[in-house]
Amino acid sequence: MTALVVDDITVSYGRLTALRGVTLTVEEGEILFVTGPNGAGKSTLLSAIAGVVPPRSGSIMIDGAGIAGAAPEDIARRGFSLVPEGRNVFGALTIEENLKVGTGMRADRRTI
Repeated sequence: MTALVVDDITVSYGRLTALRGVTLTVEEGEILFVTGPNGAGKSTLLSAIAGVVPPRSGSIMIDGAGIAGAAPEDIARRGFSLVPEGRNVFGALTIEENLKVGTGMRADRRTI
């Protein structure tokens, strides 16, 4: 089963296009590694999937449901949340504990 589909998304910050035509698919159980130099768009890609920044065009689907433009909390309920590095995490918590913060609103405890 396909867990995540990002199809031809473009994300802009004002006049600056940060992502252009990004497409990827992640199957259930698959691990995807995103790498690149500073400014390549890694954080923007993850922020778009998590609903933090809206894509200007394209589509994003989790488990077959379109989520582009959905609120971050609605996307987290579907199983995708973003734990950014550095200043945007709960510093007193471990990585695992930061990740679990996003699971508090999920009803499907077995899959967490």
